[in-house]
Amino acid sequence: MPGNDPVVTGIAILLGIAFGPAVLVGLLVRLPRLVRRVAARHRRPAPPRPIGPPLERLVADLRRLDRLRRGPQPATRVRRLALLAAYDDVLLDVCRAVGVEDPPLRAHVEAGGTQGALDADREFARLRTEAEIEAAGVRIDPSGHAA
Repeated sequence: MPGNDPVVTGIAILLGIAFGPAVLVGLLVRLPRLVRRVAARHRRPAPPRPIGPPLERLVADLRRLDRLRRGPQPATRVRRLALLAAYDDVLLDVCRAVGVEDPPLRAHVEAGGTQGALDADREFARLRTEAEIEAAGVRIDPSGHAA
């Protein structure tokens, strides 16, 4: 019978004894990496991390700056410009956070920087941006007091 050849059986046993431990060690070394790779395929992706500060903090900053803006005028023009520029920056951050696409104020801020903060056109764009934020569900003046 051809399957009972003692030479072929002896060679197979010799190869198993010679290379079996090396193959077994190789598999044991690579097994953790293989397990990690399979686990990574089945792992859920991490939830997206928010960009920027939380909306609650942005709205609190916006309301605080709005009260300062509507209150008594700062003593110097520099402080008035700084207050309006800070208000505009936070207003645009809130727009980004609530998903208002292309708010009217963005073009004025990009074009005029701090110097254009007192322009009438920018004030109108500021009002339109506030209206879009309120339409998105964020109340800027929750008490209802307008100056």
